Amino acid sequence: MMRILPLLLLTLLAPCAGLTAGVQAGEALAQLHKNGVTVVITVEQAARGQAVLVATFTPDAQKDAQKDAQKDPLHLYGIDLVGEIGVATRIELKPGEAVRAAGPLTADQTTHPLPGDTPVPVYPPGAVTLRLPLALASSSDGASQPATVLVSYMACTEKFCLIPVLKAALTVSLPTVAGTSAPAPAPGAGLTSGQLRALVHDELEGERAALVKEVAAAVAHATEQAAAGRGGIRWNRPENVAQVESLISQAHQAHQAALLDFTGPSCLNCQTMEKTVFRLPAVVAAWNRAVAISVNTDPPFAALADWQQARFQTQNRPLYVRLDAGGTSARWNQVFDPGDRATLERFLAFLGGGSGSDQGTGRSAGEFVWLALLGGLFTLLMPCTYPMIPFTVNYFAKQAAGGNRLVPLAAFYAAGIILCFVGLGVLITGVIGANLSTVSGHPVTNLVIALLFAVLGLSLLGAFLLRLPSGLEDRLGGGRGGYVGALVMGLTFAITAFSCTAPFAGSVLAAAVAAGNANGWLRAVVGMAIYSSAIALPFFFLAISPTALSRLPKAGAWMNEFKVVGGLLELAAALKFLAISDNAWGWGVVGRTFTISVWAAICLLLSLYILGLVRLRGDERVSEASLGRLFLALPFLAIGLWFAAGLCGAHLGMIEGFFPGDSAPPGW
Repeated sequence: MMRILPLLLLTLLAPCAGLTAGVQAGEALAQLHKNGVTVVITVEQAARGQAVLVATFTPDAQKDAQKDAQKDPLHLYGIDLVGEIGVATRIELKPGEAVRAAGPLTADQTTHPLPGDTPVPVYPPGAVTLRLPLALASSSDGASQPATVLVSYMACTEKFCLIPVLKAALTVSLPTVAGTSAPAPAPGAGLTSGQLRALVHDELEGERAALVKEVAAAVAHATEQAAAGRGGIRWNRPENVAQVESLISQAHQAHQAALLDFTGPSCLNCQTMEKTVFRLPAVVAAWNRAVAISVNTDPPFAALADWQQARFQTQNRPLYVRLDAGGTSARWNQVFDPGDRATLERFLAFLGGGSGSDQGTGRSAGEFVWLALLGGLFTLLMPCTYPMIPFTVNYFAKQAAGGNRLVPLAAFYAAGIILCFVGLGVLITGVIGANLSTVSGHPVTNLVIALLFAVLGLSLLGAFLLRLPSGLEDRLGGGRGGYVGALVMGLTFAITAFSCTAPFAGSVLAAAVAAGNANGWLRAVVGMAIYSSAIALPFFFLAISPTALSRLPKAGAWMNEFKVVGGLLELAAALKFLAISDNAWGWGVVGRTFTISVWAAICLLLSLYILGLVRLRGDERVSEASLGRLFLALPFLAIGLWFAAGLCGAHLGMIEGFFPGDSAPPGW
């Protein structure tokens, strides 16, 4: 900006000097025909080492093929045009050229505003000639030198506009001044407001990039401040432990509480709270009365995850900690619906330091037992678990026919299932330990899980068959009797049913390790024992009563349909984990719009499949949908329509937590 002032003063105060009379128009130095306009560049020689660059813009005639008359003629925008409508007709020298402008750009036509209320200056239809005074460069021999002229314009009729031309480069050969430097510019007696704007525009052109960055930063800052004023939480987002400790110290020195939010993009419950509860005005105001600190414990912030474990002896996420200036503290880790007024009041009391705010961390012993027990029972209903029931009963029926005692064999079989899962719990807690949240939030981990779900889903859909090699199955006890065979059979079952057990077993292990280093491994062993016992006990009772096989539904077409439904649901689940990797690596593909679109399509496909309107290879034809099929299809159809509403801007509540990289629509 400082460079403009001397130029403006020189322009306004310099004495008048006219051009030498009788200057003749030179030959065309360059020509361009593009997007409805022909541009011809010439140069006129002037006195005292100056010249005038002349550009004539001639729009193409628009002919009516039937009447052979001009129709809707093209017009060009004025050189004074500013704003976002249209493109100004201009010529300018490329920055860095030896020749430079010696005055403002002028036109031989007068602009007039477009019809209507929009004050946009346009030239009358027809040719427009622009002139730009030049101060020629000096050279030792006076030979001509090439220079680059940038040409911009856009041609429009009253009904449409052609594609604009922005700074098309034309090379022209300009004379030079032999043996002397170029004289000072000789501007006119005065400048119009339009010419002044054009002169300022030329000077600022080289500063465009810097100005754009400055304006963008200012707008972003203003937007952030406005969002905070409207109800956004004013988060501090430290990147290391030293910054967290410094923020806590600053809050206490100001006699304020420090509110810590242990979170991360991979934490579903954290994202759910952020996009629902944290939008409520009362909650925002409570956070902003203290120093709000968002502690991301996902990679690459493993040090912050370790600091959480070391200082607060927990890995729970979400975890909200209030550290008062007086040294007291309280914690909260309960995820709740914003419509739960009673819980909301307790949460507000926690944020404000009131009584009853300490909700503790981790699950109680009773909650943990129920989680493990229900996880095992749900696993029994999964597509890759139920088919094992007739296989197991058939195995023990053969053992009974051979005269073997079933009770100890069944006990060894159940022990194999339990030992496999308990060993898994010890392995994970021993290897991962305090860094479970870091590993679970790593994009590679989520990518592997997503690929696993995708592979297993495609397998259930019949794309390929996943099974152990037949020789390995025989060695693991597929055709052997005895206690060792029963034990290995149990281990085999746990391995082959992994695709259905992994989500539930993972939840139990996460809850176990979140208890801390002191007793995390013990809770993992106990949790896996309870979880696997819930799976093993039904198989134990079936094993000692082979006649129960006759009471089970026979395998048939229903089981194939059950596998297809399960396969589509596993493909849908894979997107949840892919969204974490997408957010971490910046793909910009698997976001809210893509995921909800796929989920809506899968729900619609499931409803049509259950009704028998879509069939796959191996499915029986459904001539008439029963009432039971209708009741099963309607929930999928309703969920699909709900997802479609989310694409149209509806807030999907807790589901919004699945998309860490995208903001949720308004509605909370």
